[in-house]
Amino acid sequence: MVKRRVSAESQSGLPSMARRKRGSCSSITIGIVLMIIILIVLLAASGIISAPVVHKTTPVPSQPSTSSALPAGQASVTLAQTLASTPTVTAQPSLTPTTTGTPTPSRTPSPTPTATEKSMPFVVRGTPEGLSHTLFHPEYACEEYLFIGGQVWDLQDSPLMGLVVRLGGTYGGDIVDMTVESGSSAVYGRSGYEFAIANKQIAESELYIQLEDASGELLSARTILNITGSCQANLIIVNFKQVR
Repeated sequence: MVKRRVSAESQSGLPSMARRKRGSCSSITIGIVLMIIILIVLLAASGIISAPVVHKTTPVPSQPSTSSALPAGQASVTLAQTLASTPTVTAQPSLTPTTTGTPTPSRTPSPTPTATEKSMPFVVRGTPEGLSHTLFHPEYACEEYLFIGGQVWDLQDSPLMGLVVRLGGTYGGDIVDMTVESGSSAVYGRSGYEFAIANKQIAESELYIQLEDASGELLSARTILNITGSCQANLIIVNFKQVR
């Protein structure tokens, strides 16, 4: 009987003590796991281990691409329509300042027309010339006189007598105001006239000559005489011609 038990145990391959030890290891493992779980729960409750925060992100809807969603021709038309429908900002015109009234200039009295501003019936024919006095007065020396003479003609170039010839201005600082009638000096012609003043033999540009009628009405503009003081030009010839 003893031999059979031994053989039965030897056939099982494991002693009975080995089976008891396997059951005790499983219990220890379960106990360790439970202790770890309890420790984690305690740590989480005390705040030492915090649960991870999951940030929720809201997905942004992607806008469909115009170029990819529409054909090329339709995309161009849509873009043109979009640009055409975009309102344009028009610059407002600036306010124009109110024009202030321009003061009306006061009327200034018109100056009295002078002889040079009116159309005169007589003009000086040609340019007054300076000649030697010996042409008409060889009996006088150069230093004695300065001669000024000439003639007066009408519209038909006929001699015209009885008009007043005036010599005015200044000569060497002296005032000159002399008158003679046409026809009073036949040496120059039938309507000749002549002035003879003391010759200072100086240059002078302040003497003038002018034609008037018997009542003092001006018949010509003033003509300035160019006096050189030369003995070769101490006779000034001035002829008047009627033009209307």
